[in-house]
Order: sequence, then structure tokens, then C-alpha cells
Amino acid sequence: MSSIQITNILLWQKNGILRNLEFLENHVNVITGDSGKGKSSILYIIDYCLLASETKGISKANIDSKVTWYGLKIKIHGRELLIARPSEENEETSQAYLSEGQEIPETPFFNIKIDNLKKILNDAFGIDSELKIPYGGRHIRTGSKVSFRSFLPHSYQDQNAIIAPEYLYIRPADGRYQESIERTFRMALGVENVKTSTAKTKLLDLEQQRLAFERKKEIFEKNKLAFSDELQSLGQEAAALGILDSIPMDTDTLLQKLKEVVIDSEIPSPGKNEAEKIEKQLFSLRAKNKKYEAFADRKSELTTSTKQAEDALRPIEFFNENANLVFPSEMANSLIHHLQRELTRLRISLKSKKQAPFLAEVTELISENAKEISKLEKDLVALQKNQKARSTPKEYYKYIGRLDTKIQLFSGSDSHTFNYDPEEYRTKADQLKSVIEEDNLKVELAEQKLNEFINEKLTRLRLKGYDKFTARFSERERLIHLFSEDLSFIEKMPDIGSASNYLYLHLAYFLSIHEVAKRHKVSWMPSFMILDQPSTPYYSTEGEPNDDVVSLDAALIEMNSFIKKMDQEGGFQIILLEHIKESHWTKLKLDRFHLVDKELRGDYGLILD
Repeated sequence: MSSIQITNILLWQKNGILRNLEFLENHVNVITGDSGKGKSSILYIIDYCLLASETKGISKANIDSKVTWYGLKIKIHGRELLIARPSEENEETSQAYLSEGQEIPETPFFNIKIDNLKKILNDAFGIDSELKIPYGGRHIRTGSKVSFRSFLPHSYQDQNAIIAPEYLYIRPADGRYQESIERTFRMALGVENVKTSTAKTKLLDLEQQRLAFERKKEIFEKNKLAFSDELQSLGQEAAALGILDSIPMDTDTLLQKLKEVVIDSEIPSPGKNEAEKIEKQLFSLRAKNKKYEAFADRKSELTTSTKQAEDALRPIEFFNENANLVFPSEMANSLIHHLQRELTRLRISLKSKKQAPFLAEVTELISENAKEISKLEKDLVALQKNQKARSTPKEYYKYIGRLDTKIQLFSGSDSHTFNYDPEEYRTKADQLKSVIEEDNLKVELAEQKLNEFINEKLTRLRLKGYDKFTARFSERERLIHLFSEDLSFIEKMPDIGSASNYLYLHLAYFLSIHEVAKRHKVSWMPSFMILDQPSTPYYSTEGEPNDDVVSLDAALIEMNSFIKKMDQEGGFQIILLEHIKESHWTKLKLDRFHLVDKELRGDYGLILD
């Protein structure tokens, strides 16, 4: 059967020593010794080799400064992998070492990128690439891919968490870490898989689409009246440009006509040519009249000039009448005769100007042209009211562009709102809900089984002060509360009190969730747990046992029994970081307990000098 267990922890020390801690499968592997020997760093070394982003929790002064590489051999469903990562001072976080098989290198080297190694481990753990987070949160987005690391928190209990009254899982202040636990909890139980995860994601998407449609419909209805006015304005502008002959009062009809205008956006030309022809005629007639009027104005100037010349010659008549006063000579007679002729000619000229026929013709032409100009101006106004296009191509296409944008907005809201088929939504939603409801029934049964296993273990790990109380796990809070036999009293986990009680609750819960996962054959759940110093409630700061050490024995016996019980479920492994002596568990005849290496006491520690 499938199983994920650790076989070796490797430390390549700077002094050339290879520290190799060997673990037995299906055993409680105990690393025990005095304080300050590096035991608690074991949990974080394992997590770092399993691609944690940092070496937080590993002592920098006592361990990291003396190590070049950390290594982990892990057996995943029969496949043995060796993963090695450099110590922090190397400052390399994007690459690692990976090999498959029994061989341990003299010194690891970079041969794989972390991203590729993560894909290999996901595949090895049996995580389908379609397994995704069904619901997002503050730190994790909906649809994010699930990683093998999402299930490691179920296998870690550090010294603080193992007796914590207000939380079960490590790193309670890490929002992303806790959110990942919450979102993948049902996957850990084995009641949510690719099918249910996909169904939840699709239903969420479908519901978001429905809400979006409803919002758009509401907005559309609110703005429909305002947009109707805007459409009327666009229609009036189209009529003014001669694009529409008339403006329909019905909004839908007008919208359809404007859509057709956009589709068939070509400038019609006949009206424009006719208007230009009239404008040319007006220009020509106005120019002619201007010249005629100028000519007519010059007639008065000519008459005035001739009159002045006549006045100047008028004295010659006096000389003709009084010839005796003029000195008689041929020259004088000739001059007087010439001047008399000029005077006569000017008088004839003045008389003919008043009666000249062309002046009347000019006046008549001016009058006729004025009438024609007035008529053409009226024709032009009438034509402009009904012409097919009087704008320039630039103005026309600018209008078409604005019209197209407005119609897209209006029609877009229209289509998104009214193309939504409620019946189709209900059909799809019902199909998805059927899958999810089936999953919810499985969840209910799985949590019932989880509580059953917790309470079964608490019959042996008896909580002090709570006889005949029943424990119930709250998925929402991720806490265990106690209910009195008649259900009249509820004791919340933070109020239970006693470090020993909290140790029992933590131990009962984590062993039980692994038991449920084993029963449901959840391939991606690790088959190991790392417990850091569960003996803390029973030993003084000086390392001496108190009078309640027998309660520790119950916890150790429970671990031993659990390992045996899991043999029929594919096997399980516990790594116990402790300071109790080997004699303590040998006295209890715990046959599945195994001392790793030897006790870390005196000058002997995790790092060897």
C-alpha cells in the first residue's frame, strides 16, 4: 500500500564529516538528548529539504554555520528520492540536488531547479495537476494549484504547538500557511478530489457570472431611459447630417437604424454636389451684381465732371454774342469757334447720359440677379434641411466613430444582460451542486469518523477534569471543543486548561486525521509525523520528571499502538524529538520505539566535531 516516510537525514559538515541519521519505517524514531544539542532543528531541516522557502527554525550559530548541505532521503510510494539543499550562507534558493536510488554523493551539487523539483514531488505524491484551491481568500487565489506542501502541516508539531491552547497547527500567525490548511483540509481527509474541486471552482465561476449578469441588468435598466435620450440626440445628429431621413421615436427601432448606419458607413454624394452647385451660382451672381453696382455708381461721377466742364466753357457764349469786344483776328475767331463746339458737345453728352438705354439695362440686371440670389438662398436652406450629407468626410467619419462606440456600449450591456439564459444556468448549477452535495455528505461522514477516532484515543488519553465529556472538532475554527454528556455545557478549547490536556488533544487529533486519510487511501498525505518534545508538561526546566510523568507514558504507549495499528493501512512513522532517556521507553516495553544513532548528551550532538 502507498506510504510516504523518511529514511535518512544527512548533514554535510564543513569539517568533512557526513552526519547520517537513519530512520526505520513504521517505527517511532526517537532523537533524544540534552537541551542545546540541535534536536528541535530536525523538524525544520526536514521542512527545508521539502522545499520550504527559508531555513527559519534551524540554529544559525550551532548548525547552519557548520553545514554546507542539508539532505533528506524520503521513500514516496516505493520510490526513494534524495533531496539536498545548501545551507543559508550559500544564498542559493533557486536550485537543489536530486537523485533517485540508494547512493549518497560525497558532496551534493546543483542539478535541478526548485520549480522543477516541486513538479517532480507533486507527481510523486500523486497530486493531479487539475487539483486546485476551490475557494480563494486573502492570501490564496481561487483556482491556485495544490502543492504537496499543502499537506505537510498535518505532520508537524513543534514544541510550542504541541501543547498550545488556542491553536492546533504550527505557525498560527502565518496567514497564508493557515489559509492553505483551511482550503485543503477536506482534501487531506480524502473527501475532496479533482472532481469535487473542479465542480466547486466551476460553480463559483458560474455564480460570479450570474451575479455579474444581474448587476449589468440592473445598471442597464437604470440607464436605459438616460441612454434613450442619448440615442435620440445621436439620431438628431444623424438627421442633421442627412444620414437619416427621419428619427423613429421607438428606442429599439432607432438603435437598429443607427446600427445599420454604422454597418453601411459610406458618405452619400448627390446632395452634397447639388449644394455645391447652388453655392457656385450664388457666388457668380453676387460677383456680377457687385460689378454692375460699381458701374452704376460711376455714372453720377461722370455727369458731375461733364457739368463742371460745361460751366467752365459757358463764358464762350458771351464772346459769341459780343464779337465787337474781341480783337478781330483769324486765330481768335478759330479759338472761339472751337470752344463753342466743345460746349455744344458737352451739352449733348449730358443730355444723352440721362437718356442712355444701357443704364436702365444695368439697373434691370441688378434687380433680376437680386431676385435670383434670393431664390437660390431659399433653395439652399431647404436643401440643407433634407440633404443626404453636408459634412466633410472627416466630420462624417468622426460621427460614425462616436456612434459606433455608443452603440457598442449600449448593445454590449444589452447582449450581456439579455443573452443570459437563466434556465441554462440552473441546469449547469444543479449538476455541479449535485456533485458538491455528494461531497458534503462525504465530508460529514469523514468528520464524524474523525471525531470518532479522536474520542476513541481520548478514552486512553484521559483529560483531567472532563470525565464523560465528548470532543468535537470544529472545521471552521480548527479547534477541538468538549461537550458534556447531556450537551448542557460546552468547554471551548482555550478554556480547557492544563498542558497535559492540550498535549492529549493535539496528539489525539493529529493521529486521528492521519488515520482517516489512511482509511480513505489519500495518496498525498504524508505517512509520518514529527513531534517535538511532547514530554514538556511532565519535566521541570532542570530536566527532572514531575509526579505526573505517568501521563507521558500514556502518550508514548498511544504512539506505539498507533504505529502497529497503521501496519494494515500501509504503515506510519513518527519522528520523536525528546530529552527522555532510552531506558524510559524500554521500561514500558514499547517495541516500535527506535533510538536514532545514540543519545545526544555531553559532548555528543547533532553536529559532530
